[in-house]
Amino acid sequence: MMGKKFWSILLLLVLLAGGGFYAWHRHAISASEGGRDVQDLSNLYVAEEETNAAVSRFRKDPEAKKARIIRPLSDTEKHVYLYFDGLPDRAMTEEILKVLDRKDAKAAFFVEGQNAGDSPETMKEIVKHKQVIGNYTWLGRPSFEKLDEEKAIRSLVRTQKAVDVLTGRSPSFFRAPRTEYTDTLLEEAGAAGLSYAVLSNVTVRRGEMSDEAAAEKLAAGVKNGSLVVFEINKPLDIRARETGKSDERPAIDMKPTIRDGDYREKTEKKDHTAEEVERLITALENEGFGLYSLDSDVLLSSLK
Repeated sequence: MMGKKFWSILLLLVLLAGGGFYAWHRHAISASEGGRDVQDLSNLYVAEEETNAAVSRFRKDPEAKKARIIRPLSDTEKHVYLYFDGLPDRAMTEEILKVLDRKDAKAAFFVEGQNAGDSPETMKEIVKHKQVIGNYTWLGRPSFEKLDEEKAIRSLVRTQKAVDVLTGRSPSFFRAPRTEYTDTLLEEAGAAGLSYAVLSNVTVRRGEMSDEAAAEKLAAGVKNGSLVVFEINKPLDIRARETGKSDERPAIDMKPTIRDGDYREKTEKKDHTAEEVERLITALENEGFGLYSLDSDVLLSSLK
């Protein structure tokens, strides 16, 4: 009887152990498949020490590193500067980068810190193709000048850190949608380590370059030295996404609009954004324009 009981208990333990191992194994496979292109590094982006230091700099001497505004140039040369508001998904990014390579054109990608943190492979692609990465606040928040000073600095600093962790370099350029660059905001940006706030005088939205005629019409009205923004992501609807809270919330509390894990799903549905970008660049080229980088000497020397 004792021997039978012993073997029954042993069998039960073996079954439990086997079941536990199977469950763990399936979970590991699932996690590996689901997170093949995603790294959860959100704990690295909280940046409490960096935020506190930036807030201290802002309060002690706000003029010390005040960001300067980059405006459209009054240029006699056929220069334009193209950049994207919002981080595209990985598939879209790769297609846009192919267009830029094919056209030998420069552009900048202004990325939300939240999206950047959840899309490390996408960020690596941008760096690999030697395009500029800018700070688009943590969530791409509109009316950013209205945000509480400390919360605004936190949003910028966390984005700086996310980009730095993923690329090894913090952005120098800053943008926020539908935002007025007040003196206070420029001081906040400077305290966060940003050198420039970028304006635009030409805005292109997805779907507007649906054919060559639309691209040609837009390009015909572009002036020398124009700053051309192509909106990838719509500005965040604060009322819909936030209830009394703002960009200061931890990354885990707010999921991004795009992440590397969506890559396979996104590729199943054809997106025409890259085609629109190519139409736009071709039309600008036909008008005699060259696409220059935001960090070009031509543009930055105009600020001196």
